[in-house]
Amino acid sequence: MPTLSDWGTVGLLQTPTARLLPDGTVTGGYSALGDLHRHLTVGAQPLPGLEVALRETLYPNPYGISEPGVDAKLRLLREGEWWPALAVGGRDVTGAGFDLPGKGRFAGEYLVASRRWWDVDVSVGLGWGALGDYGHFKNPLRFLGGKFRRDRDPTQPASRGPQAWFTGNRTALFGGLEWHTPVEGLSVKLEYSGDSFRAQQQEDPAFRPGLPVNAGLAYRPFQWLELGAGFEQGKRAMLRLSARLDPREDGGPSSRPPPPVAHRPAGGTPMAADDIVALARLAGLPARTALVTDGEAVLWLDPAGAGTAPLAREVGRAARILADSTPAEVERLTVVTGTMGLEGAAVTLLRRDVERAADGRGSAEEIWRTTRVSDAAGPPPDWPSRWSLTLHPTLETSLFEQGVPFVQRSFTDLRLTGEPARGIVLGGGLRFAVSDNLTALDTNALPVGRPVRSDLPLYALPRIELERLYGAWVASPADGWTTRLSAGHFEEMFGGFGGEALYRPFEARWAAGLDLNRVWKRPAGDPLRIDAESGRTTGQASLYLEAPGAATTGILRAGRYLGGDWGGTVELLRVFDGGLRLSAHLTWTTGPDNAQSRLGGRLEQGLSLVVPFGPSGLVPVGGAAEVAVRTLGRDAGQRLRQPLPLYEATVPAGFGRLAGTWSRLME
Repeated sequence: MPTLSDWGTVGLLQTPTARLLPDGTVTGGYSALGDLHRHLTVGAQPLPGLEVALRETLYPNPYGISEPGVDAKLRLLREGEWWPALAVGGRDVTGAGFDLPGKGRFAGEYLVASRRWWDVDVSVGLGWGALGDYGHFKNPLRFLGGKFRRDRDPTQPASRGPQAWFTGNRTALFGGLEWHTPVEGLSVKLEYSGDSFRAQQQEDPAFRPGLPVNAGLAYRPFQWLELGAGFEQGKRAMLRLSARLDPREDGGPSSRPPPPVAHRPAGGTPMAADDIVALARLAGLPARTALVTDGEAVLWLDPAGAGTAPLAREVGRAARILADSTPAEVERLTVVTGTMGLEGAAVTLLRRDVERAADGRGSAEEIWRTTRVSDAAGPPPDWPSRWSLTLHPTLETSLFEQGVPFVQRSFTDLRLTGEPARGIVLGGGLRFAVSDNLTALDTNALPVGRPVRSDLPLYALPRIELERLYGAWVASPADGWTTRLSAGHFEEMFGGFGGEALYRPFEARWAAGLDLNRVWKRPAGDPLRIDAESGRTTGQASLYLEAPGAATTGILRAGRYLGGDWGGTVELLRVFDGGLRLSAHLTWTTGPDNAQSRLGGRLEQGLSLVVPFGPSGLVPVGGAAEVAVRTLGRDAGQRLRQPLPLYEATVPAGFGRLAGTWSRLME
């Protein structure tokens, strides 16, 4: 298993390797290198070949500031029988932040190869920028132009960010090895670093970097915990504490056995539709209503309301219940998935196939050949109203401040959501503040004319606040189209009205949407009022691209943000068994109208992990807990937090999730 470096990314100590953690893993940690560096990091594997880490670094400097950064690594080649793994990456890749001398001290890029022989993993790389300070070679990219031949001075703003990638006149080698010892979880590291700490030497002529050789240990006493220690530059001690969460290990499927399927009843009184729904709910299925006719039984599910189990497994268990509880003459079993009255997929299975598979004489693949999947099953005989109460504890942190290393806000939302009729959604929520240190947010910047979220500390003052109060109407006016009209208080800061249209062909792995809203600021401490002078129009066009199975979605957005700024957003969304959701986003805009954005520039980025939970002895209601690292109190790149985004509401019940999980139909 790969281990983490001092920087919170997979690597040795100060140098990276071409290794990556298991897909979807989330990490967090803290490391200290003598009196030189303190790194606070949160990282994730949003894609199998992509590693992203958000970092806040404290270091001795005359300005009394810390340094936020975004580090990333992309795998180019997996290790094979005759070749090594190959990866490319960089530190401080976005270059965001306040421009001061020396702020490019950590920025650098690299190309690295790793090869394993038995228990020894060897890595060799070529570094640019801070990773290539020793300058062993001329830049191999010199043929691309002048900036690839000129000195890359860390005191200059141009030394970091996309404009500086792989530039500079010199590069350096780095590398090392990691020995995974016979002691389980313990490895030994030895490396040579290409970083000469040039920025520190420029600031302090008396600074001595020491030797470029580092040695250390990494130890995992538990699956979720990693400890690190080292002796670096021949003079500094390093200590590291890291935690990791692997959704494959910690978000597995339910252990509840599937419902039994008995022999077909020869006669007797058939089970009523309401009893079938009750039986399905006892089996843990989100059943809404049912209909039994002479030759067909239909059960409507609302998996988006739960979203914690593979869709095909819920369909298979619903089909088992229908096969076990309907009259003998029923031959077709239809399970309709959807949300808020919007149908996602209507899956019609032959009863004999379900009975054979439940008896161990058939498989999901065989059932697929005779299954019919369509986008609608017709209107249900009735649509019972539903009300749900959920808890949503949240911890929001920022690693992007210039004056403090860590800003946090924690709260719990109690939300009531109702569907009094098909297609009508009503929602309300109270926010209970737990703790925060938002007064530490950076404030030494030119103010904006109309604050977007820079007045966030004011909204965190009330211990109890009305977070949302809205109504919405959703419909499917034509094949492939879904629409929503909403009005009310959408979030703690903004209320108004708006609409969204989403076009998604039934079996397509893409969708396109447009979301437009007219909103006003909700004054802090006065939850039912809006500021009539603060009206603004915001909205984005979105393109959704799904991997097979729709468990991974890439999202591109472009449009107008809440500050009047125009720009775009790139998002990645992953969903794992158990309903765990990992997302990452990066937004760039032109900055708010008629004002400068706050410190941190026009970039807005973040990582989020959402873990759903059900009712238990400790918590009588369900909900989801969220831990997020994102920019707080910024005015640039801010999107409206719409409580009913159509894509996220409909994709859990769609064809993509069904087809992607079909192999789990009979679990």
